[in-house]
Amino acid sequence: MTIAVLVAAGMADLVPVWSGSFRAAAAGTGRHDGDGENRPRMIRWDIAIDCRTWRFNGGISFQDFGRGDSFIANGTIFPGDTLAPGSQNNDPSEPGGIGDWVERGTTAATLSEIAGGVRPAFFATWFHLLADGSAIVADGAHPESGPMAIVGGRGAFNGAAGELSDEIIGTNRTGCPNLRVTIRLKKPATS
Repeated sequence: MTIAVLVAAGMADLVPVWSGSFRAAAAGTGRHDGDGENRPRMIRWDIAIDCRTWRFNGGISFQDFGRGDSFIANGTIFPGDTLAPGSQNNDPSEPGGIGDWVERGTTAATLSEIAGGVRPAFFATWFHLLADGSAIVADGAHPESGPMAIVGGRGAFNGAAGELSDEIIGTNRTGCPNLRVTIRLKKPATS
């Protein structure tokens, strides 16, 4: 089974601080809503996943992976609403990116089970590594399993908490998805 088949089967995701410092880190990288310290902040980014970087552990193929096999893939983060929807010819390595995206994950079912609708298909950690050294880390079940949890960050996003939702908006020239992610950051709980 190819990456294109995974995308068509609805498994494209498998294919592979709350002050001025927050606003500085988010400036130009997406939308941030709310003007009070206790209001959630929203960031929107586009991500072009690069199928040339997709690897399963031990070099196994898409046809051979099973429950418990791990994978890794890379991509490029762009400002929100940069990538057009649908099948596109954009290259994830083209200029204009604001950071790197890395996904590492573990499959939760076989390919045939996932194609048959088993969800979640995998559990993953997404690293959003911005060019300024800041980062946001999300973790959770995927796809179609609800939002992923924001489990931390560094730099301007140190102590980040919240949720990440994503939408597949199309594909790029490598055959992998272009995503639009919306991150809703919440003020950390006080003790």
